[in-house]
Amino acid sequence: MLTWIENAGIAALWSAAVVRAPQAVRHREQRPLWFAVVMIALAMSMHLEPVTAVLARIVPGAHWVDLTTHLFSIVDAAAVLWFIHGAAGRHRRTHLLFGTAVAVMAALVLLDVLGPAHARNQIAPSRSTASVPDAYWWVFFAFHLTADTFCGFVCWSYGRHGTPRLLRYGLRLFGTGILLASVLWSLKLVYLSTRSPVFAPLFSPVTGVEAAFMALGVALPVFARIRTHLQYRKSYRGLEQLWQDLTTHTPDVVLRPANRIGAAAVPLQLRLYRRVIEIRDAMIVLRNYIPPATLESIRQSVGRQSLPEHLVEAHITASWLTAALRNKHDGHKPHAQTANLTGPTDRDADESSARSLTHEIDRLLLVASAYHATTTAPQPAGK
Repeated sequence: MLTWIENAGIAALWSAAVVRAPQAVRHREQRPLWFAVVMIALAMSMHLEPVTAVLARIVPGAHWVDLTTHLFSIVDAAAVLWFIHGAAGRHRRTHLLFGTAVAVMAALVLLDVLGPAHARNQIAPSRSTASVPDAYWWVFFAFHLTADTFCGFVCWSYGRHGTPRLLRYGLRLFGTGILLASVLWSLKLVYLSTRSPVFAPLFSPVTGVEAAFMALGVALPVFARIRTHLQYRKSYRGLEQLWQDLTTHTPDVVLRPANRIGAAAVPLQLRLYRRVIEIRDAMIVLRNYIPPATLESIRQSVGRQSLPEHLVEAHITASWLTAALRNKHDGHKPHAQTANLTGPTDRDADESSARSLTHEIDRLLLVASAYHATTTAPQPAGK
């Protein structure tokens, strides 16, 4: 009844491999971990009944299907450990690792051939049933347990010194999944020793949870990109009214005429960046339409509103923008304004461009919110 957990986990792992494939193609440093995920998903899939049924039609004898699957899983475990070591920046002893894997595979084949005749390479519920010798399973499980445990701890220990947070969390989720695989091999070793029916039903759900953790670790950067995209879209829409009103009165600041087809081809982050630039340029133009006396009156009026400190400047900016738009619309002549009304300039921000852009977007969103409140507030009678 719990096989759906295994199926869902393996499906999630394949999905994570698919969504990360474009990045693996573009970025060489991400290929090892992606390839490791594909190998794990393939090894897990080969144990599913529908897959083994298809393989049984291709390979003569279910016994050879089982043996081939086990040999492939040894290669898979060695490759995953090798790739994780590379991704973690650790020295990889290639000859020792894959030499051990070859030795284990040779031992499995030898134990299989020398064992009694058997139809399947599976742990028999009773020791009286003809099957591969228990030594076959001890070698098989011990290699997996050692490789997965070591790999899991490498993932968890990686990145303690300056590793990006997203990569660190992703590897630790992935490492948790691999450590759950160690739990699975431990359960199988206990089952091999006791033949107790209590343990066998746990294999499938543990495999599913293991795959789910690894899928989550691999897909974590994708979730982060989706969240960032949604934040950009929300900010882009949040600046819509302010941008529309400002650029309507200052059309020269628009970098190019609006074009739905052309705009759709421009990445959202670039469109948002362009909108921020156009709003700032419009503010530079409009600040010449606000006399110093009016600006001082606005500051005093906003100061009497008992606003939170972080909203004061935003409300002052929204108020003088509203007054400047009205003055420009009424045909007032511009006058040079010496006060810095547009906020910090590039010289005020020595941080990275991405952080500066985020700070500027947040500031303009506060202005846009205050501007919306100013323009939609009911006007006193007679005005």
